[in-house]
Amino acid sequence: MADTLENPMHIEVISPDGPIFTQDGVDLVVARAEDGEFGIEKRHLPLVAALEMCCVRIKTGDKEQRVAVFGGFLEVNDNHVNIIAPLAELADNIDVARAQAAKKRAEDRLAFKKEDVDVDRARLALMRALVRLKTTGNL
Repeated sequence: MADTLENPMHIEVISPDGPIFTQDGVDLVVARAEDGEFGIEKRHLPLVAALEMCCVRIKTGDKEQRVAVFGGFLEVNDNHVNIIAPLAELADNIDVARAQAAKKRAEDRLAFKKEDVDVDRARLALMRALVRLKTTGNL
């Protein structure tokens, strides 16, 4: 086991498309699991958690990076935080206008409840749009 007092915390966010975000020297990672929000700091005990669609906040010093994560798992082991998600997007890469349009479209579909509307699909689309907007700070 590595000396956790000397080694900085490392995070990697990975999707099927490859690494989305990697950084050393992380102070805090905040994510949301199925049973609530939680934080990971240096020297955290090993952990595996199923993630909900959420905005993952990664704090390093006085800077914060945000990543939209759409499910997946978070693993903590020996000052390494690995997030494996089916889809993940950095806040800087999210098209806010597109997310706002998707939110409006999903809300309209849910409000009018026509027979041909797939309600579950509309709810998921709304959740994805809300996570994107929260990640960019536009919600």
